[in-house]
Amino acid sequence: MTKIYKPEHLTNDTYRCEYLVIGSGAGGSVAALELAAAGKDVMIIEEGQYHKTSTFSNKISDMMKKTWRNHGVTPFWGIPPIGFAEGKCLGGSTVINGGLLWRTPRRILNIWEREYGLSGYSEDNLLLHFEKVEELLNVGFHREDKQNRDSEMLKIGCDSLSWKYLSVPRAGGGNCINSNLCPTGCPSGAKQSTALTYLPAAVKLGARIFTSSKAILIKDGGETSHIIKVQNQLNNNISNIKSDYVFLSGGAIQTPFLLQRSKIKTDAGKKLEFHFNLKFVAEFDRKIEAQKGTIFTIQVQEYMDQGLLIMASNYQPHYLAMTLEHFGNNTINDVMERYEYCGLFVAQLQAKSKGKILSISDESPFVSYNLNISDIPSLKNAIKKTTKLLFASGAKKVFLPIRDTKPINNPGSSLEKTIDNLNPRKLEIVSVHAMASCSMGGEPESITDLNGKVNGLKNIYVTDASVLPSNIGESPQGTIMAMSHEILSRHLN
Repeated sequence: MTKIYKPEHLTNDTYRCEYLVIGSGAGGSVAALELAAAGKDVMIIEEGQYHKTSTFSNKISDMMKKTWRNHGVTPFWGIPPIGFAEGKCLGGSTVINGGLLWRTPRRILNIWEREYGLSGYSEDNLLLHFEKVEELLNVGFHREDKQNRDSEMLKIGCDSLSWKYLSVPRAGGGNCINSNLCPTGCPSGAKQSTALTYLPAAVKLGARIFTSSKAILIKDGGETSHIIKVQNQLNNNISNIKSDYVFLSGGAIQTPFLLQRSKIKTDAGKKLEFHFNLKFVAEFDRKIEAQKGTIFTIQVQEYMDQGLLIMASNYQPHYLAMTLEHFGNNTINDVMERYEYCGLFVAQLQAKSKGKILSISDESPFVSYNLNISDIPSLKNAIKKTTKLLFASGAKKVFLPIRDTKPINNPGSSLEKTIDNLNPRKLEIVSVHAMASCSMGGEPESITDLNGKVNGLKNIYVTDASVLPSNIGESPQGTIMAMSHEILSRHLN
């Protein structure tokens, strides 16, 4: 791929472009391609590095350092603390996620129109955008190969309980070869991240990409332009980029942080929404060899309207040990001896809790949240439902995401007692989906207007997860990309 520049190439004091896109993930890649296709002068800056598919390996710790922000986890401070994971590389989180590409649930679009005044973002309005995304990312379903036995066990449990489940549409899903390394970069190139699709297409049309280049400040450039201070991540040198239009696509944490520290939109980031992920380890009485499969081939949607989704997750020794960390080394060692008999499962919950992003430091944002009391019964219910499904799927032992508990051997009284006495402080919660921190809406207090433009600012737009009005309860990549296409369509027209 040409026109992707490394930090040492960013040597001038000042650069000029018509459009600057900050961030190269799901939203930024859409902005870059649509603008380049329209013949605009486009520059993209990405804080992370560009990693070729050939460099992705099974050295998980090393790959996490290269492709994840903060080498792995960013904390959301609250009770309990939540570990948030996001990508920091060319292609953003599309490089390190499971590639799930769902269309926005109809009930969410109805809420957005009814409660947030989003006109022009209905199923019909977004249909062509979703179809374009699905075509460019070669979205498909995992083939039947008898290697994803952890997902097959969930099917057995769902059939016995008469629960609904669906095959998962994934970027490049039909070509997956079960490398089981989705969270650190697909070494086969089957997963179609934006680094393999949208961005090369944008570069072919003339867009320039500077990697390891962090936007640290936006200043008024006079008339209609802006000056963006960019820090070279190799040597910390500062360059200035003067641009007529700025498209912010750094994600739900970094975008409001940049607006705050630039002191141009201090109310950004005051409402952050996210999903809770609860991870379970289940041990079966026969080998399922989950390590030979891949991530999220089916999704249990029986309780989707209650905000609960259940899936088989990525399975590698690193992830198993991380999930069982709160049980201690003896338990980890015991489970590792039964490694091929175990699987790792995740319950994703549409949280009502909300967070805030604060620019206490110029170096990195501080994220805090308050646990909404209504989330406590929902968390208890998610643990009960997931454990019930795992036992119906043939599990003989289940390790819960709760500190100071013992493995559950049946879905009976011991589980009920554990749940009834649950102390939320002892929950082990992670998250990989954050959104709504610069939410779009038809009201003046919305951070962005219905065209994605930041209210009160000239020529600054948002095309990432932060622009979504609220938590959607599903993997948001498809929604982010379709919404970004619509924002760019409105802008260019």
